[in-house]
Amino acid sequence: MVKNSIIVHQTKSGDQLSFYFETDKALWQGYDEESGAVSPDWTVAINRPTISPKAYSACINSNVSNIGHGVWTYNSVVLVFDGTTGLTADGVFKINATTDALTIMKNLASSTNKNGDILSYSAKFDNGYAETSGGQIEVKLDIVGSNSYYGYVDLTSSTLKEGETDSIVATANLLLGTIPQSAFTLKWCKQSNQNVIGTGKTLNITRDMVDGRETFYCEYYVEGILKTTKYFSVYDVSDPVQIVFVLFSDVSSTSAGKNVVYKAYLQKNSGGQYVSATSMTGVFLNSRKNIIVHSTTPSTVVEKVESGIKYGEITVTYSDGEMIASDNIKNGAIEVVITGNY
Repeated sequence: MVKNSIIVHQTKSGDQLSFYFETDKALWQGYDEESGAVSPDWTVAINRPTISPKAYSACINSNVSNIGHGVWTYNSVVLVFDGTTGLTADGVFKINATTDALTIMKNLASSTNKNGDILSYSAKFDNGYAETSGGQIEVKLDIVGSNSYYGYVDLTSSTLKEGETDSIVATANLLLGTIPQSAFTLKWCKQSNQNVIGTGKTLNITRDMVDGRETFYCEYYVEGILKTTKYFSVYDVSDPVQIVFVLFSDVSSTSAGKNVVYKAYLQKNSGGQYVSATSMTGVFLNSRKNIIVHSTTPSTVVEKVESGIKYGEITVTYSDGEMIASDNIKNGAIEVVITGNY
């Protein structure tokens, strides 16, 4: 069994190039409007997050390197780096000249920036075809009150790979406003079954806990009372097959009157051939990681067979995105988590 969700893919010459980011710390900052304090403080070296762009080739069965330097943008503005220091002119970002990894050197949350930022990256990758791939990642910024709790999770990596990264350590952090807390207890769970798998301040995640992709969550308790919950995902690219997505509709985002259709295939990590699934099922989540409330024209995953290969055809409807969820907010962007058995 393997899992995946729809992310940025590029297809060419029989290869499936999967782009993803690895981060060593949570991309989250809280801003206290009363005191002006920001936490975590990214001007402190040990707190600074680094974002590493990665691309995985199904045919080569490994990550592939970028060719030359890619392009980073911050809220759609191209970042320019000093050739000697690697810093942007304002000193906010620093690039690794070898890997193109980006480190955030200063705080992003402020009195004028409280709604979140988007970083994007694009580059050519050497999978034999010099394919262009890339994606974007959100830096979440929140206004925090001095009496409110906020949790975040730091990961040593977000991707497991046999022989390279066989385990990942997740570390839970809790803030009251912008002040770090130590007097709290935890419950770590997998979203797929909601069983408690840990109660310590850290969780060791191994390959046997992840089928392609797994979403975990951490519940924070103070004096036995649940204060907040944090979700995060981990990937394993070592499985014999992976789930890949091929866009079948003429649009990749929903709009009024237009739905999005993807084909989800099982693809061998060695050789890149498609293999037939025994079953393909899906769960539809909104941006808050909650199972969506469907409309009268619901999003679906339908098993189909083409040239002897069973795959899943995913349809995401515009009307589902417009539905009001259980938290009284529109579903909005919809994430499809696909499970394939073989």
